[in-house]
Amino acid sequence: MDKFYSPKIIAILFNQKSKDAESLALDIKQKLKDDFEVYSQSAESAISKGLNNEKIDLIISIGGDGTVLRCAHVLNGSSAPILGINLGRLGFLCEIDSSDIDQKLLPYLEGKGVIEQRSILKINLFKNNSKKEFFALNDFVLARGSKIRIIDVEASLNNNHFATYRGDGVVVSTATGSTAYSLSLGGAILSPSSNNMMIKPIASHASLLGGLVMESDAKLILKADSREDLSLTVDGFIDTQLREFDYIEIQIDDSKTVNFVRSLNFKSEYWNTLAKKLELRKGESLGR
Repeated sequence: MDKFYSPKIIAILFNQKSKDAESLALDIKQKLKDDFEVYSQSAESAISKGLNNEKIDLIISIGGDGTVLRCAHVLNGSSAPILGINLGRLGFLCEIDSSDIDQKLLPYLEGKGVIEQRSILKINLFKNNSKKEFFALNDFVLARGSKIRIIDVEASLNNNHFATYRGDGVVVSTATGSTAYSLSLGGAILSPSSNNMMIKPIASHASLLGGLVMESDAKLILKADSREDLSLTVDGFIDTQLREFDYIEIQIDDSKTVNFVRSLNFKSEYWNTLAKKLELRKGESLGR
């Protein structure tokens, strides 16, 4: 992991649905304004209107994992890292709990941290002789629409058909997304440094399997055999519709990553932290 250097320009993005997040953002901005150039706005505003200042060295995300995901889409391929402050529940992607800000935030801003790179999915949706591009840090979900009926999802890997998933749809996740929706379906947890992607069916007999983990250079093509509209959801908040004859091409993006500021001990502490957040030591089962 590369060293993180003290930033000069900071964007603080907060969850607009949380008054606590907005209040904390203003408080942090007030404390930092004498030593840094600081901007503050909601993550939702930054997505729809753009950042107030595009030349940033760091995004501080205030909220939960959903806010971090929005920050990743705001960056849209920029190398500026994200430092997450958790006001949500689990906060897998966040580095600091809100109760620890006074002790932990300033050391990071002084450069006492490292950069962790996370792989992303590159998603191409082909419909009506056109192509629409997306990327996902966590996952994308292809699922049935409003009608309650089983759909068949045809999956091809490296141009070879390998499976037909019959059920409610499929989830394709990165290593980052393996602790999200995929995990609740009984999927495997991938190492955060992994460049693999995983496909996990939803409400299917094939769900009895732990999910198929694909190599980093794999190309996955999905097509749903359905005359009804289907839903494609990217990172939990970007939605679009699919129709018959549309198809999706997915692979790991080998040219872009999403970067995070982490503690100097992040690699050695990661699995212990994950176990605590998932309460694995209490013997709870996951996704069953």
